[in-house]
Amino acid sequence: MTTSPETALLRLLPVPRTAAPGERGFPLRAGTPVVVADAELLTSAALFAERLAAETGLVLGRVEAGAPRPGAISARVDPADPAIAAIPVARGVSASGDDLGAERHALTVDGDGIRVVGASAAGVHRALTTLVALAEQLPADPAGIGLPALALADGPALAWRGLSLDVARARFSVAEVCRVIDLLDRYKLNVLHLHLTDDQAWRLEIGSRPELTHGQEPGAFFTQAQYREVVAHAAARHITVVPEIDMPGHSTAAIAACPELSSAEATALPGSTEEMWARLVAGELRPLWLEPGRPEVWRFVEEVIAELAALTPGRFLHIGGDEAFGMPVADHRAFVTRARALVRAHGKEPIGWQESIRVAAAPGELVQLWIDEELAPDPAHPFLTVLPPQLADMLLSSSREATEDTALMAEQQARVLVSSGGRAYLDRPYAEAVTGEAEERRARLGHPLYPPVTLRDVCTAPIAGLDAETAFEVAGFEAVVWCESVNDADDLFFLLLPRLPALAARAWSPGPAPSWDDLRTRLAAQAPAWRRHGLTWFPAPSVDWT
Repeated sequence: MTTSPETALLRLLPVPRTAAPGERGFPLRAGTPVVVADAELLTSAALFAERLAAETGLVLGRVEAGAPRPGAISARVDPADPAIAAIPVARGVSASGDDLGAERHALTVDGDGIRVVGASAAGVHRALTTLVALAEQLPADPAGIGLPALALADGPALAWRGLSLDVARARFSVAEVCRVIDLLDRYKLNVLHLHLTDDQAWRLEIGSRPELTHGQEPGAFFTQAQYREVVAHAAARHITVVPEIDMPGHSTAAIAACPELSSAEATALPGSTEEMWARLVAGELRPLWLEPGRPEVWRFVEEVIAELAALTPGRFLHIGGDEAFGMPVADHRAFVTRARALVRAHGKEPIGWQESIRVAAAPGELVQLWIDEELAPDPAHPFLTVLPPQLADMLLSSSREATEDTALMAEQQARVLVSSGGRAYLDRPYAEAVTGEAEERRARLGHPLYPPVTLRDVCTAPIAGLDAETAFEVAGFEAVVWCESVNDADDLFFLLLPRLPALAARAWSPGPAPSWDDLRTRLAAQAPAWRRHGLTWFPAPSVDWT
C-alpha cells in the first residue's frame, strides 16, 4: 500500500507544532550529501545517516562540514532564525544544563534541498530525528524517497522528558540499555534515569567498595567503563543520564555486602522475583535501612557519591529517599538532609523521590512525585491480605502520608518531576486481553498491587503537569518502569511499547491530550520500525497495527 506524503505527516510521533505544506518536494536519493555548518554537528549528522540507512535502506553521501548548497541536506545552528524564535521555549528544568529553548528547530523541504536549523546542536539533532521518521513512512524506490514540500517548526513543551529504568531488579547488558536509549532518541525523550541499586542488587562498580559487586558473575553489574559507555551513547543523542543510588531504604544489597551499615543482619538476597514474593509472604524478608547514627554509613555514602559524581557529567544525582519502611522519622530526616549536602559538596544537584519532600529543603529542590490516588493500595487487595500485617500496614501508612506531599511541594517551592504512578508507571499490567504468546506475557508482567490500565487511558487521561494544572512548579516528566516481573529485555520492551511513545508525545506537545483516534493511528504506524529492530510490544486490540 502506497503512503502519500500527506499521510506520512499524519504518522509522525511526537506531533510537530506546525507543518505547513509547500509546492515542490525533494527526492532524497542515494548519495545525497549531508553538510553541516559547524563541526559540533558532525556526530548528529553521522547518526542521522546511519539511522536513515537502517530504517529505509537509503545510503546517503558524504557527511561533511561546509556551507549550505542546493541538492543537499544542510544543517546549522541559529537560535535567531525567525521560525525558531516563533516557538515558545520549554518550561521546567534542563537536565543537561542547556538553555530551555535549546531543542527548538525548523525543517524545510523544497525543490532545492533540505534545510535544518536548530537553536542548538540538540535542536538540530531533534530535527534530523523528525526527518528520519518522515522518510521511513514513505516508499523507497530506485529514484529515492519523495519527501513532501513542507516548512516544519517544532519544540518541546517540557524541558525534562525521561524514562526511569530499573536495572537493579533485572539484569540488562550495556547493549540492551543502549537499545533503550535509542528508543528514547526516536521519540525525543532526553533523560535516562538509571535506578542502579535496590534491595535485590547493586549494579554499579564502586572502586573504593569492591565488596558491593564481589561475587557477582560477569555481566551482572556495570563496570565503570561500561557505565561511561552508556553515558557516552546517550550524550551523542543529546540524552542526559541521571544515576540513582537508592538510600536510606531499599538498601538490603548494600547492607548484605557491608554489614557495618546497619545493626540488623541482611538475610540472603532473593534470587528471583517469585522467591522475593514468597519470602515476603512468609515474613522472611523485612525492610532494612542505612543507619545515620553510624559513622561507617557516612564514609560509605560519601565514597559512593564521590565516585558517582566523578563518573557522571550531568548536573544531577538521585538519592532515592523513598519507602524507608520502619525507619524512625528523625533518622530519615537526618539522612536525607546530609545526603543532599554531600551531593552538593561534590558539585551536583540532588533529586529525591516524593517522600524526600517531608524533609525540609531549600526552594528549588527537585522532587519526583509518584504516589497518586489511583496507585494508592486498596486495603482489601488480595496481595496485601497475604502479606505479614506489619508490612501491609507500612504500605498503607506510606500511602496515607503521601496525601500531604503535594501541599508540601507547593509550600517549599519544590520543582517537581511528575511520575504519577496512575499514568506514568509502565509496570502497571495491561488491561486488554490479547492472544497467543503476547497474552502469556501480558498475564505475567506488571506489579500485582497495581490496577491494570488500558492503552487508551494512558494516552488520553489527564496528567498533572502535562495537561492539568498543579499548585506546584513542574520541572518535567518521567515515565517509570520497575522490573520486579521482568525476566529479560523482551519483557522490558513489552512493558515500554506502545505506552512510552504515547507518553513521550504528551510530554513533547503542549496542551490537552491528543484525540484517541489521532494517537492510535500514529502509534500503529510505529510497528514496522519496532519489527525491524526486533522489539517486542503489546499488540493492544484497540489499535489497528500496520
